Amino acid sequence: MHIADLAYSESGSPRRGSIVAFHGVTDSAASLHDLARHYNDYWRVYLVDTLGHGLSPRFTPDELIDPFQAALSAAKKLVTKLARQSPTGSVVLIGHSLGGALAAHTAADMPHLVDGVILEDPALLTEEQVELYLADAQQLVVKQEQVTAFVGEAVNALQSTYPNWPPSEAAGWAQGKTEVDREFVRTGIVGTFGRDVLERISVPTLLVTGDGPDVLFDEEGIAEVDALGLPQVETVLIRNATHTVRRDQKESFYAHADKFINSLSIRRPHFYIDPELEPLIEDIPEQTTWDAQLMRDRGEELLGTPQELPKDVKVEVRTLGGVETRLISTHHPDDSPTRIIFAPHGGGYVAGLARYDDLRNAELALLFPDSVVASPEYRRAPEHPWPAGQEDCIASLSELAATYPEAEVVLYGDSAGSGLVREMLDHAPDELFDRVTRAVLLEPCIDPLMDSRSYQTLSGGPVWTHEAASAAWKAYLGDNGPDVLEPASRFESKRKEKFPATLVIVNAVDPLRDEGIAYALDLAENGVEVQLHMPAGTYHGSLSVPGSRVWSQVREIVSRFLA
Repeated sequence: MHIADLAYSESGSPRRGSIVAFHGVTDSAASLHDLARHYNDYWRVYLVDTLGHGLSPRFTPDELIDPFQAALSAAKKLVTKLARQSPTGSVVLIGHSLGGALAAHTAADMPHLVDGVILEDPALLTEEQVELYLADAQQLVVKQEQVTAFVGEAVNALQSTYPNWPPSEAAGWAQGKTEVDREFVRTGIVGTFGRDVLERISVPTLLVTGDGPDVLFDEEGIAEVDALGLPQVETVLIRNATHTVRRDQKESFYAHADKFINSLSIRRPHFYIDPELEPLIEDIPEQTTWDAQLMRDRGEELLGTPQELPKDVKVEVRTLGGVETRLISTHHPDDSPTRIIFAPHGGGYVAGLARYDDLRNAELALLFPDSVVASPEYRRAPEHPWPAGQEDCIASLSELAATYPEAEVVLYGDSAGSGLVREMLDHAPDELFDRVTRAVLLEPCIDPLMDSRSYQTLSGGPVWTHEAASAAWKAYLGDNGPDVLEPASRFESKRKEKFPATLVIVNAVDPLRDEGIAYALDLAENGVEVQLHMPAGTYHGSLSVPGSRVWSQVREIVSRFLA
């Protein structure tokens, strides 16, 4: 059975969750714009063109046999999709008239995806109302044609009759009339018969209506619902409001709607954290990227004590390309390494020092004894915004690669270090790019848009947060826009053919998770040899904890990849 894909608009920030709104018969998503404006600050708001309306598909002849069921199937299909995309895995439904009937039946049939539902004078019709609308079907068609022929006059007349309506929605009302499927309008179906669906709804429900002559739920209807004693259904009758309650009495409608929505128990994701790693979280300093000096001072307190390295490991500090660079290896200084592992440190682009990674880099040197592990002391933001860090990394590696012309080059980074690795792949001169055989990106911090699902579900961390990321990107980009990190040359044919095999490892419980996954998928879809791993229970900064099971797992993955 074919179920149509509905058109919808999307706006807002999903800090609290997602709202899906359905309009009334012969309207469209454009007639719901004020609702989106009201909730955009805290909710991702989807305004839906129901089947046969707006930009959604027209009804097929088979669907016109039972148009409400066809519209409901399409609505449920979309709600399922949007709930999966929501950071909570669920949505709040709002529906007016026909949209209210669709929202009511969707909530009744799929309570596992719905946190609550607001029904604005829903078209859950009595037998008398059904007969009335069937009899008036042709007149409704004529009205759509009249509005279509005289849009300006229709909007003026509407605003005279309903002065409280938002101007944007008056235009949206007219737009809906020009787009609605006339064959659907001829059926006379404006909702569905029966109100017993209210008894099947198990999620919190707010039913709002007015006292105007055109309302579907009048005082008698509200009294009948109240008499059912349904604990999940709250009813409100707003005085001096017609069938279009929200547009007639905006302040009163939103006062009730906001109170209802704020009372909902919105579902939240629950994440597993590795028991070995969980106790370490409380000792990790707050990532105060908005105060870089404070973050640096706290990092020095935690990591500044010189680390005792294995006896076979040697540390040398050189100036390469004008950049102080720490070289860690197990071989004699006069011996040339066969591999350079170039590993920029992390720190949100504003903090961190190369020496903080000495122990980790020493383990890499022991793991690959023919290698030299190099970590540059690149310039950090905000004092030195983009592209200073990238330029320092390229300058340091260029001289090191020239010093050992036979050595293969591996790029290795974590967090902001992975971001610099990606930039080096994008901006390194051809002769240096061609030397790179492998790239390893741990928990890559690469997307300043910060709009992925994991940024929604894990905005508060642990460790790395949306607030920290936002300040870090602001400091790093300076006066530049995020587009500077997306060069058109990334997959030019001459580079795509030589793009190094890449290993991406992300944390399961990290706002950065999904941008790392997206980068790996981007590489895969451009013909790059790529591996993607996500160890269970890991959070930001936990992949390289010395002595942990996870670090052993990561070392094994890296070892196999670089073998």
